Amino acid sequence: MYALSVAALALLASSATAKTCMNMTVPVDISARTGVFNNIAVPQTNLDATTFVQNSTRQGKNFTEIALSGYATTSGTYNISTQFCTPSMSNGSNPTLQILTHGIGFDKTYWDSNYNNFNYSYVDVATDKYGYCTLNYDRLGIGNSSHGEPLNEIQSFLEVEALAELTNMLRNGTFPGVDHAFTKITHVGHSFGSAQTYSLVSMYPDISDGIVLTGFSMNGSFTGFFAAGNDFVQANLNQPYRFGNISAATVDSVLSMYGLNVSAPSINVAGYNISAATVQTVLNMYSLTDYVAGLAPPLMPALNYVNGYLTNTNIGANQYLFFFPGHFDPGALLAGENTKQPVTVGEVLTLSSIPKMNAFAGPVLVITGSNDLPYCGGDCLATGNPDLPSIPAAAVANFPNVGSGNFTAHIQPNTGHGINFHYNQTGAYDVINTYLNSKGLAPS
Repeated sequence: MYALSVAALALLASSATAKTCMNMTVPVDISARTGVFNNIAVPQTNLDATTFVQNSTRQGKNFTEIALSGYATTSGTYNISTQFCTPSMSNGSNPTLQILTHGIGFDKTYWDSNYNNFNYSYVDVATDKYGYCTLNYDRLGIGNSSHGEPLNEIQSFLEVEALAELTNMLRNGTFPGVDHAFTKITHVGHSFGSAQTYSLVSMYPDISDGIVLTGFSMNGSFTGFFAAGNDFVQANLNQPYRFGNISAATVDSVLSMYGLNVSAPSINVAGYNISAATVQTVLNMYSLTDYVAGLAPPLMPALNYVNGYLTNTNIGANQYLFFFPGHFDPGALLAGENTKQPVTVGEVLTLSSIPKMNAFAGPVLVITGSNDLPYCGGDCLATGNPDLPSIPAAAVANFPNVGSGNFTAHIQPNTGHGINFHYNQTGAYDVINTYLNSKGLAPS
């Protein structure tokens, strides 16, 4: 692949008004100790998925421990779908890179959403307001990255090793298409991506110069709300044209037999022309928006997830999981539902497999929405302890090597778990980047 230096990329972009990005598929050779969950079977139906969640959320039971039959080493070469971006103006001779890891229910576009003309893009703010380079990527197993067996292969352990390999490539100058070895690298995660960032720096304490954990706390008391609230179903049945193996062309040919065209400005039903907007409203009311997701142009190849890749059941579940009522654009919620991504059962079983004490000694920012569901139960200030300002603030105890001046917990007001899709998301973006700047990590 043709390589451009970071300086050349910045020069290329200097006449433009926005960031310059390159999309690349990067092969990584990785190996990890993974769990073998042979005491259970991969869910094959939607009812199997419900049973899986019932088992996972039963009080007093550790279902991961029940399902676990042993450990194995999983190795291989996997393709990771990435987007590398540089600011529109040069950020000096010593640029800083942010590596962005998305959580469950999203892909790399969580960080660079094109909804409402990119007004929700974290990457836009990090690059063109603060001068950082960024790398956002589809986690292993998700989106356009390599998929795999959903129970015993695609687990948190292997995904952390993929993140480590991407980081090392960018640190030593071997990342395809980027002719630069970064001396300053920070990691920013969201939710499950924050948990993986946490695990990364615990395993490799010198791999990052600073971390930001968004939508995160060390309190696992509320993850059952998240699992149950998803009302998990098989992804390939929920959005069959995005996640299954039925082509949109096949669907269009079937619909045309009945005189229907979902991409037309209006649809003729029983002699009446009904606007596409009205049809979309009806679809949303009856939770059918998932069924037709992927039919509207531009048509994209189906992702063809196998059974065991699960997703939330509908747009109502999506709101419950990620959005705080009254503080988001309903269109952003619909966009999130139409572009959602699944989770593997192996990821669910290894979700909480992170060390209690972290060896990392660098700067740590935890930033969580005030009404985050999975990590705060919907109220991050309800600590029950007058000496503890917030639930995420308790994570300071898990970083014994981090000095008191290098740990900060911030509660973003009027915000749910999906920080990037609320009205005040850019305020959160400013908190993140000003924090990194204050720790000497700004590009120079």
